[in-house]
Formats: sequence, structure tokens, C-alpha cells
Amino acid sequence: MKEDPKYWNEKMETLSRDEFHAVQSKALAKEFAYVMENSPFYKEKFSHRGIGVEDIKGVDDLRKLPFTEKQELRDSLAFGKPLGRHGATPMENVIRVYSTSGTTGVPTYIGLTKKDRLVWRETANRSMWTCGMRPQHIVPLPIGTFFIAASYGEAIENLGSTLIPVGVGATDRLMGAIKNLGANFILSTASFPFYLIHYCEKMGIDTQSLGIKGFMVGGEPGGSIPKLRKQVEDAFGAVVRETMGNGDMLGLMWGECENKNGMHFVGAGACHAEIIDPVTGETLKIQKGVEGELIYTSLDRECQPLMRFRTRDHVVVTQTKCACGRTGFSIKCVGRTDDMMIVSGVNVYPSAIRDVISSLVPEVTGEILISVNSPLPSVKPPMKIKVEHGVNPGNLEDLTIKLATLLREKLIFSADVELVKPGSLPKYEYKAQLVQKNYKE
Repeated sequence: MKEDPKYWNEKMETLSRDEFHAVQSKALAKEFAYVMENSPFYKEKFSHRGIGVEDIKGVDDLRKLPFTEKQELRDSLAFGKPLGRHGATPMENVIRVYSTSGTTGVPTYIGLTKKDRLVWRETANRSMWTCGMRPQHIVPLPIGTFFIAASYGEAIENLGSTLIPVGVGATDRLMGAIKNLGANFILSTASFPFYLIHYCEKMGIDTQSLGIKGFMVGGEPGGSIPKLRKQVEDAFGAVVRETMGNGDMLGLMWGECENKNGMHFVGAGACHAEIIDPVTGETLKIQKGVEGELIYTSLDRECQPLMRFRTRDHVVVTQTKCACGRTGFSIKCVGRTDDMMIVSGVNVYPSAIRDVISSLVPEVTGEILISVNSPLPSVKPPMKIKVEHGVNPGNLEDLTIKLATLLREKLIFSADVELVKPGSLPKYEYKAQLVQKNYKE
């Protein structure tokens, strides 16, 4: 049997640094000219700052441009229906409209032209191939049809895999697809594999018997936490790799290879990614260990191109070179700046707390719930955290002290840890809710 190729798009995934710079710069110059001609929002935004087409010749010039904030997109949609003043093509050219989930506010609508759809499909296929999805896989998709994640279905088909649309909240249907159709590769949120483990335990199903070969997880931080990843891989005998996209920009443009050291950027030619200091706005040099906020700029978008869009995703660069041969730098998503909590002057992300606590698996299950009594980001210490202990946790008092000490050493804040029975905290089919707000908003 012929061996599968190593890359989906070898040319674009293995560009040298100079080639990458040239490809991105050429695409940006063309896209910026298109934006200034066709997007009322950006033409006004940049013209007021004295920025013209001649000022943006390549990616080195991006620093001249102001950021685009999420609220600007909401305002643009409100005052320029149906698809906003930042839109750059007539509605008759739009063939599909998605919505963001609206978890941080009012949902925004994302339109795609025929060309946009193909660009989305291409970067999604690069991500899927990087994460190990192959034509021989049968892929149930436990994701709703209205959100941008539904675009993955078309990419799965284009990759050559067999797509089984399942939808959210239909675990019985997904299990039927596994049993009757041999479904063996699942693309889902990072929380879903744990929900599936819990479901199988309740139903008396041996997870190893399901024949699942791989999970491609995203939509929230957590898929790369070592102990949690191992829990899933051990439970199913499957490989877990992480992916990421952005609803306003591209469905998928990051993918984790077999070396599992962060997600490679595979969006060359379609998007440009920067990392900035979220406080000063300064663009940071891409090198191992750098932390900051992801910024995206469209390079090949017709309907709703975005210039220097602030994602609020806080990431750390894990590598700039990889044995797999992909040259896109790799990242791990730490959390969203919107989710950041400040405890006694220390910045803390819920996903980082889960990461630290999960290092004690199997003494704990890795499931946590943080309780806050006043609006974020400020949290009065000690932070209250419920933690599921494991089946054989040993002395619970000693474990409580151990967890509180570990959190203080690793994340520099004091915690009031309450141990609860395994399986007692909520399990989520979609995205995990790690913070419980005990106040009226």
C-alpha cells in the first residue's frame, strides 16, 4: 500500500524563513490594497491616521497599523448589517454565514465567499494532516452546524476521510457511529474525551474496545496538559493532538505534529500571526519561551478581512524548529486574557491552575472548579478551588496541603482547596467551564 505523504502542502508548510517572509509580505500588500478599496471600516480607520496603500509593502510594516478590537467588529455589524462595515464584498457574493459562540458577548457573524471557503478548507486540511488525520479514518463530528467548527466537515471530506455529522449533545449517536460504522478518529473540544470516558464508565463500556485511533482536540486550552493527555491516550489507546483556529479569522490554522511540542502555525499565505505584549502592544520577536497575545492579519480574505485583530489568546512559543520538517513556529495556548484572574497582584489563568493540579494525577482526576464571589479579574485570596481526588488518593488532608503548596510554589498565590469525590464535578460535551461565578452580573 502506498505510504501517505508527510505533509498536506509541503511547499507552504516547509518554507524557509526568507521564503515565509516573502510569501507573507507579497500577500499582505495585495490584501491591504483590496481592504483599502473595498472595506468602509478600514478605509476610514486607516485614512484618519494618515495611512495609505503605499505605506504597507510587507509584514515589517504591520506595526504601523492600529489593532482591531472585537468590540469594533460588534459595532461594525450593528451599524452595517448584515455583515458589517468591515465587510469588503457585496452580500450576493457570500455563500455561507457562520456565527461565533458568543461566550464573551454578543455573537458575531462570519461570512465566506467561494474563495474564502476554499482558503478555510486548505488551512484546515493542513492542520488535520499535521494532527494525524488520514483518508482511512472515519470521523464523527460532535459539533453544532451553526458555529464555524461546522466548516471542519467539508475539510474532512476534502482530506479524503469519511465524515459522520453527529452534532452537540448526541453522544448516543456518536457511540452508534463507533459501533456500527467503525468511526475511529474524533475531532472535538478538549473537554469531550473526558466526557466520553465518564459516559463509558456510567454505561459499563470498555473504552479500549471502541477502536478509536486518535483525538484532534481544540476550542479551549487543555489538550496539551501532559497528565490529562496521557489519561485520554491510556483510556482509549489513542493518540491525542491539539489544534486551534479563530472564528473571526480561520477555522483552523494550527496543528500539533507527532513530536507533540506545541501546535505548528500552518496558515502561511492565508493569515499572518504576531505575538504582542498585551499591556504595551509591542510586537515581540518569535523565539522559544516568548509569551504574549496572538494577533492575526488576513492575507487572502474577501468577505471580512481583518487587520491586526486582537484575539485575546495568551500563548507561549514552544519551538521554532521541529524534527517533522514544518517551519511554522509552535505554540501552546495558556488561556484567554479575558479569563485572566488577578490574585494579590499575580496574573493567573484557569487553565494554568488545571495544568498544575493535573500534575498530581492519579492522586487527583484533573477536574477542577474555581469559585469566585465578585467580578473578575480581581480575586480575593485565598482562591477557592474544588478538586476531584482520585480513586486511591491516600490521606486526603495531606493531599489538600500538597495541592495548596504546589499552587503557591508554581503560580504564586494562596488557595483554599476542597477535595471532592471523583465524578462529582460537572462534565462537559462542549467546552469546560472552570470558573463558577457566585454573584449576579
